[in-house]
Amino acid sequence: MFYKPVKITEIRKEGREIKTFLFDETIQAEPGQFVMVWVPGIAEKPFSISYQTPFGITVKRRGPFTSALFELKEGDTLWVRGPYGNGFPVDKLNSSSNVYIVGGGIGTAPLAFLAEKLEVEVVSFLGAKSYDEIIFEGRFRRVGETHVITEDGSRGDKGVVTDLIRKYQVRENSKAAVCGPEKMLSNTSKILESYLKPGNIYISLERYMKCGRGLCGSCECGGYRVCVDGPVFSYEQLKIVEDFGNFRRDRAGKKCYEI
Repeated sequence: MFYKPVKITEIRKEGREIKTFLFDETIQAEPGQFVMVWVPGIAEKPFSISYQTPFGITVKRRGPFTSALFELKEGDTLWVRGPYGNGFPVDKLNSSSNVYIVGGGIGTAPLAFLAEKLEVEVVSFLGAKSYDEIIFEGRFRRVGETHVITEDGSRGDKGVVTDLIRKYQVRENSKAAVCGPEKMLSNTSKILESYLKPGNIYISLERYMKCGRGLCGSCECGGYRVCVDGPVFSYEQLKIVEDFGNFRRDRAGKKCYEI
């Protein structure tokens, strides 16, 4: 629960209202793990790790906290604690002949970190609303075959990322890693299940987190505390969870059906 100050060494604009903050540290973490970031006087929020060396997080402007982050400059200091949670099982993924990576929007951030850790054939599917929300395409292309789709057709095919997967011949006995909006996670997993065992589909799940240590229960999902039991789960675990793909909870614990 101890915070560590990190200095911002570089800020990169990745897309429309999306920035990467790189720090003067290297972090020992697995892809899919997260850190809690504190801006004194504002709030604290969880962010997936998008770079290990140097340590970095990638942020989309969404509200007051991320807007406060966007006001920071190189040389400023943030406070972080972590890493927390269970990341993607890199060793298990590397035991497969190939891995399919499916990312939606800002959800591609931890997947880029993962792709660079894999030592097998990687095929990536990236989706977003428009071209200026596709991030890290170059990182994925350096690793392996990459397909891009946008809802408005401004980059790659026109449609959603599940449209790409339906057209692609997924190899059986492979593994997959998925991250993005929850409805996309649910739909993607159902498609992949036609080819892959549910236990070989790994999903990074987002929930409202206050403590990051499994103490407050705000991130509960079907009996799991996402911050400590996840955020990465297998589809075998989540497919029997009523919450998954159907609703989330707001900061007060109220069910929200828009996911």
